[in-house]
Amino acid sequence: MKNPTQKRPATVKNHLSVALAALTTVGGSLALPNFAHAQLEEVVVTARARSESLQDVPSTVTAFTAGQINDMGIQRAEDFISQTPGVSFVNTVETGDSSVSIRGINGARDAETNFALIIDGILYINTYAFNREYADLEQIEILKGPQGALYGRSAAAGAIIMSTKRPSQEFEGDVRISMAEDSTYTGLATVAGPLGENVAGRLTADYRSTDGFYSNSFLNDNVVDDAENYSVQGRLVFDPTDNLSIDTKLRYGKSEGAAITFNAAFALPPFLGFGTPGVESFYQDVNTHEFVFAGNVRPVNEQDVLEFSVKADWDMDWATLTAWGFYSDTEDTFIADGTSGAFGFYGATSACTNSLDALTPSYTPSVPGGVTALPAPTFIFGSAPGAQVLPPYSPTTCDGYQYQERFQEDMSFQVQLTSNSDQRLRWQAGLYYLDIERYQAVSQLRDDGSNWPNAASNVPTTIYNQFTDAMVNDTFDTTVMAAFGSINYDLTESMELSVALRYDRE
Repeated sequence: MKNPTQKRPATVKNHLSVALAALTTVGGSLALPNFAHAQLEEVVVTARARSESLQDVPSTVTAFTAGQINDMGIQRAEDFISQTPGVSFVNTVETGDSSVSIRGINGARDAETNFALIIDGILYINTYAFNREYADLEQIEILKGPQGALYGRSAAAGAIIMSTKRPSQEFEGDVRISMAEDSTYTGLATVAGPLGENVAGRLTADYRSTDGFYSNSFLNDNVVDDAENYSVQGRLVFDPTDNLSIDTKLRYGKSEGAAITFNAAFALPPFLGFGTPGVESFYQDVNTHEFVFAGNVRPVNEQDVLEFSVKADWDMDWATLTAWGFYSDTEDTFIADGTSGAFGFYGATSACTNSLDALTPSYTPSVPGGVTALPAPTFIFGSAPGAQVLPPYSPTTCDGYQYQERFQEDMSFQVQLTSNSDQRLRWQAGLYYLDIERYQAVSQLRDDGSNWPNAASNVPTTIYNQFTDAMVNDTFDTTVMAAFGSINYDLTESMELSVALRYDRE
C-alpha cells in the first residue's frame, strides 16, 4: 500500500435503509434460467442472509445450481451474467474495472460497485477481482432490486451471492484443461480431503491465457484484448464440535492483459456542409463502424490481489451466531494510449509532426496497417503543423498516453445472530465494521516518440515523470459502522410480512 501525499477532507455520512413488504405474496419469485437440461428441484438459497426455499423468497432471484453451472460451463462472472435476464456486464477498460448493470442501474468507474458481492457468506467490498476464474462453484444467486437494508451501502442495484464447495473428510481431486480459438488456454486443478480429525482442506489453482479476438494493426500484434491470469487458493475447515464450524480461506491472484479496448467514431454532422475533402470521416455511422485498433502505445494492465478470511458459525439450537473477518489488498495499474489527439494538445510538438508525416504516402517505410490521419477542417484549425484532427488512440504520438494506479486495502468484520428458519416468526440482527484505504492516481503524459514507428513507444510506467502534463493524485480513507436487523412473519401460508432496517455511519 503506497503512502499518499494528498488527502481529501473528512466527511461523515449517515445512511438509514428501511425495507417493508406487507402482505407479500410468496411463490412468484422462481427465476431459474431456461435451459434445455434443467429439471425441477428444490433450490435452497441464502439471498436474504438465511437458508430458505427459492420459492419462498418474495424477491426476484435468479439461481444457478451446481448441475447447471457444470452443464453451462460457467467459470467466470461474465459467463453467468450473460445468462441472467435484466443483468449485463461490460469489461473494456481494464481487468478489474467490471461494470455490472442490474435492471438498468449501472456502476461507476473507479468507484465502489452498485451491487453487493457475497462469497461463502462474506461481503466483498473491493470487487476489482470480481471477473476471475471461480473453482468449485456450487450455487450462484442474483438478487435483483435494492438490498441496502440487508447488505448495506453498495447494494443499490441488488446482490450477487456465490457458494463454493466446502472440503470434507472424503478425498477428491479434479483437473480440467481446455483449448479454444484465439489461442485461448485454461487450466484448473483441485485437490481436497481430510487433514486430521475434524479438519479438512482444499487447494485450488487456475490459469487462463488468450490472445484475444482483435489485433493492433499498427503494432502488428495481438495486444488489444489479450490476457493472462492465474490464482491459487487454500481453504481449511475446522469443526471442533457438531455445533461449531470455522472456515478460513487464503487466495492470491495475478492478472496481466490489455486495457482501454475502445474505438471511437466522430459524429459531427455540421462539418458535412463545408465541402472539405474527406470530411465525411467526421460523421460516421456507428452501426457500420469498422473496429480498427491502431494505437502506438501498447496497453498493459496488471493486477495483484491478496485475500484472507475467517468465518465461524455456532449453532446454539435456538439461533445461529455467525462472525467473520475479511482482509483484501489489491494493486492495479494500467498504461494505454491517450485521447488528447482530438484536442490538439500536442499538435505543435516535433514528435507529433514527425509521426504524422510518417503516416502519409510520401513516407517510404510503410507503417503496418496503413492507417492515415483524419483531415482537418481548415476553417477551424487552419493550416498550422499538427492541425489534423485525430481520433483517440491513434498511431501517432499526438495523443500522448495515460497511466493509472489504484491500490486498495480493506478490512471488515461482521457479527450476526440469526433465528431458526423453521418457525413462523424469523429474525436476524447484526453489527458491521469496515475500514478502507484507497490510493488512486491518474496521469496524462506526453509521448516523446521513443522507438517510433518501429516499435511501441517506450514510455515510462510511473505516475509522475518528466512527461507528466496533468495528474490527479488522491487518497480516500473510509470507515463504516453499521447495525442491521430484519423480521419476517408468516401471516398465512402464502403471505409474509417483512421488515428490514439498517443504519450506516460513514
